[in-house]
Amino acid sequence: MRKKIEVLKAVSEPNRIRILMLLKKKPLCVCEITSILKLNTSTISSHLSILKNAGFIVDEKEGKWINYKISEEIDEYNSAILEVISDYFSDEPQLLIDLDKIENVNRYSIIQLQTNDKRCK
Repeated sequence: MRKKIEVLKAVSEPNRIRILMLLKKKPLCVCEITSILKLNTSTISSHLSILKNAGFIVDEKEGKWINYKISEEIDEYNSAILEVISDYFSDEPQLLIDLDKIENVNRYSIIQLQTNDKRCK
């Protein structure tokens, strides 16, 4: 019962739903998720940690990047929850906006912008 409650708590926060929906589309790094959701990096990292601990996502190192994606070994319970979330939230305006942004997000451009911003300050 405790594991199932942890899973439900993980999906009880709107931004975590948004992250799951993005990661269903494709793997992303923290900077890409931050860019799409317009939240602080520390907030995104906290959400990712909760989703990872609940068994929804995994991280995968790719060179200097850490990509987050939906776990390929997701259990039946989490899979059913993820399916329900996808069905119930697929027409939410904010999620549609997020999913539209995912097409143009580019980690290299984001890092370049961040580097330029730091030089200006």
